[in-house]
Amino acid sequence: MNAARRLVLLFAGLLGLAPGALAQAGKNLLFYGNSYSQRNGGVGDLVRLLAIEAGLPAPTIVKRYVSSADLQFHATDSAQVAAITTTLPVGQRWDYVVMQGQSLEATAAMGDPAQFRAAALQILGNVRNHSPQAKAVLYQTWARAVGHFLYPGTFATPRVMHDEIRANYLLARADLNAAYGAGAAGNAAVGDGVALLGWQPSYYDPDLFHPLAPMTLLAGMSLFTSIYGLRVCPLEPNFAGNGALVSWLNGLGIVKADWDRMAGLADLCAARSVRPFAGSGDYLTLASGVAPGNVSTCGERDIGLGSVLTLEVQSRNGVYTNAPVLLLVNLFANGAPPVPSPLWPELRIDVGSMLVLLQAPTLQQPLGFTLPVPFRFPGASVLVQGIAFAPSSATGNAQLTTTDGCVLVFQ
Repeated sequence: MNAARRLVLLFAGLLGLAPGALAQAGKNLLFYGNSYSQRNGGVGDLVRLLAIEAGLPAPTIVKRYVSSADLQFHATDSAQVAAITTTLPVGQRWDYVVMQGQSLEATAAMGDPAQFRAAALQILGNVRNHSPQAKAVLYQTWARAVGHFLYPGTFATPRVMHDEIRANYLLARADLNAAYGAGAAGNAAVGDGVALLGWQPSYYDPDLFHPLAPMTLLAGMSLFTSIYGLRVCPLEPNFAGNGALVSWLNGLGIVKADWDRMAGLADLCAARSVRPFAGSGDYLTLASGVAPGNVSTCGERDIGLGSVLTLEVQSRNGVYTNAPVLLLVNLFANGAPPVPSPLWPELRIDVGSMLVLLQAPTLQQPLGFTLPVPFRFPGASVLVQGIAFAPSSATGNAQLTTTDGCVLVFQ
């Protein structure tokens, strides 16, 4: 036994620890939810697999899913509250509590937004009585699919329903941060990703509200980014392999195209601090791909001479269909990306050195191209960003809306 090993064992003994206890521990995660969290293998287990795939210590997952339950139930039911103190080993503490409310409770027409927000506060209070540093992640749910019977009687459109749910989840997050300090709570914007899918029935169960497997994948990815502050796109699991995550995905019939699509949306809807070239965060997206790979909104691609590159700016849900649009580019040395505009931080292009790659008077059709890259610049990258000249509901900018930036790295 070498001297370094003996020293580690000595300190472990002095601290009353087992020899392996000095290794980094995984996070302790408590999940409150219902069938939205439980279906298709469950989001808790998926978060665990994503953490392992990312090379992180496996988290401890405790799942308290109860069909149709709302946050008020999780906040007040004796068994749900008792789980806070009885499901972890003595001396351990929770890192995060995930809160997924009943799918209608954050709407005024069919729920009680005030009670929803109060219950979120109570849940984190319950958890902090045991674990004073624990944080909350709100699992923002989604609108019913196009064609559901709630439209147009109860809600005029899926977007109207989505906007109300989203607003109340963000208010709940603000409540938690006001009560427990900045950074105490985050919002996993699963519903925002579903909105970018256009609430298409093909992603839903035949009841038009429960998720099919790809939507559960999107939910787990969004929760992972909120808990760990990491993007999903860089993981790139090997679908030809037999790892635990790929086995889970294969068991649900999820293929690489599903992974790429949902990873791009999860990263696009992550917190601004997670997105390296965050744009407006609205219904305007920039997709990219290098053949033979899939086209998605993942924000980084390796390119070389002759790479068949696809770029596409798209208006989602028709919001920017009639807006003039530009596709802009900056060439920059690796490690020295453009500095965001001080006036409009969502504009990631350096306007002093930008070039207009494409333009169109409207977005009736997506703006983009597919072509072989005709050159290479070793040691350099290209930042690409789309801009529509129409107001952004996300930022309040009355003049323009931007996509997230996409970086093309020359190899």
